[in-house]
Amino acid sequence: MSNAKVYQGQSFLDKVIETTGDIENGFKMSILNGLSITNDVVIGQELKTTEVTLKSIVSIFNDKKRPATAISMEQMQEIESKGIGYMRIGSTFIVG
Repeated sequence: MSNAKVYQGQSFLDKVIETTGDIENGFKMSILNGLSITNDVVIGQELKTTEVTLKSIVSIFNDKKRPATAISMEQMQEIESKGIGYMRIGSTFIVG
């Protein structure tokens, strides 16, 4: 077991994939760190990791290439305020 630092844009599950290669280790790492798999993590936070399960996946990542799929609340609000789910027929969506 070792520790891994969270970098900008990373979610908890990004760290699971980066450090173990297998998303199924998410539950083990969540218990190990006292977190839910959906908890937000912060830049610089140290997470305890489990064993590497898929070395072929872990080998893809390095200091210049990391998974980073987390989005901020600002980004989420921007996404939610656009698209079909946001449109109103006759107001912002005109049926032609």
